[in-house]
Amino acid sequence: MATSKAIETRGYQHPKYWFDDGSVIVTVQTFSSHDSAEGAVLFKLHSSLLARHSTYFSRVLDGTDGGEKQPGNSTGSSCIPTVTVLPTLGVRLDDFVSLLEHLYHDTPLSSKIPFTHVASILRVSSPSQLDFPRLHELAQRYLEAMFPSGPSPFTHPNHLQEALALTRTYEIGSIRKGIFYSLVTTTNFEPEEVGEGAEDVSRDGNPAQGQNGILEDPNTRHTVLSPADVERCGKLMAGIVDHFTPILFTPPATPHMACTDVFADKWMSLVIQSAIADGGVYKPLETLEYIKQLDWAAEGLCAACVREKREEWTEEQVVVWEKMDGWLG
Repeated sequence: MATSKAIETRGYQHPKYWFDDGSVIVTVQTFSSHDSAEGAVLFKLHSSLLARHSTYFSRVLDGTDGGEKQPGNSTGSSCIPTVTVLPTLGVRLDDFVSLLEHLYHDTPLSSKIPFTHVASILRVSSPSQLDFPRLHELAQRYLEAMFPSGPSPFTHPNHLQEALALTRTYEIGSIRKGIFYSLVTTTNFEPEEVGEGAEDVSRDGNPAQGQNGILEDPNTRHTVLSPADVERCGKLMAGIVDHFTPILFTPPATPHMACTDVFADKWMSLVIQSAIADGGVYKPLETLEYIKQLDWAAEGLCAACVREKREEWTEEQVVVWEKMDGWLG
């Protein structure tokens, strides 16, 4: 593999994905933080690999999608075709590198790879970019696996805002509700105000619109919530609090007076104080699971009441999860 060096004045060879036996040169534009073109990076790749998996490259290399393929580029003693990925496709350089890492088995998609790698491949393989249909479906499945849903408690990785934006862009509705729940229960979803003097892409001080309408912080380029999604989070939190507060702060009754007395005596110390300490009023799925796992038999409840109440608390998790659809609107 050749070392990185300038080729004419058109760009630079990528230090890794420049194969001596490659049969096509792919040029990808690089952009500054303000989306202005900075230069280009060139990749010498295998046309058969690209054409086999990508509808886009198949069309371009066959010559049925003109305007992006040049007949040849002199590199040493060989002359091979060059494909320029048009900037209008919105392909990011790091996303394209992630794609190649998968295609050449350096970092293939798996359950162990980070969110950022999955997101990159999901974007670049999409029909609106380089159109790798099977790979796009595979990346979507890995994204869904990263963000499990209720009604049982679940844990999500970071990048919630970007994950939510991806579910909208690529219509992945199966995990959207769970991401909203995580945003409300684990983050301060209200957007941070931009300080005075901060440089902004948008002249009115609002977040800049990035790829596919996704909003980005103009300084960090991190995905931020749209005003509509911030409003949805607020409605979800209000719905959770209104519904769950009376359940949380009312000791449950049982068919047996002795067991009801146990709840009356222990509910404050075992449940309410713990919920207040860790914000459990905003986390109904987790709080209900915590209540279920307490050793109520050791506190004096009979086996029948323990079983009955745990079933009720499990049913309440389902109720909360289903009501979220209405709270989100």
